[in-house]
Amino acid sequence: MTGFTRHDLPADIVVHAGNFDNQPAVFAHLLTDAPGLDLTHIEVLQGDPMPRLCARFSADTAADIAAAGAAWNTLILILPAAYPGLVSPVRATRILPMMGTWRGRIPHMVADGGAS
Repeated sequence: MTGFTRHDLPADIVVHAGNFDNQPAVFAHLLTDAPGLDLTHIEVLQGDPMPRLCARFSADTAADIAAAGAAWNTLILILPAAYPGLVSPVRATRILPMMGTWRGRIPHMVADGGAS
């Protein structure tokens, strides 16, 4: 037993798309426009995005996001913990269009209160 229970908390997740060769290229672009981002709370999805989208969103929402981003090879999820405040500092650009803000979930581990 780990002594923790997972609870999924609702969260607004900003989704961008673009054509990038790899994750470091995405991170370099993001840090140019928003140097204060915490990259540990950014997810870069390449290839089939559905498994990772379904981990964050309902199946219907995941399908909508995948369809909205189908013209690009990369989807970027910017989780709320990536930036302070309520508004993402990442701007929509020609290279990094914004697909929108989607209601999803963020896992949160809560101590059970018992000994493990």
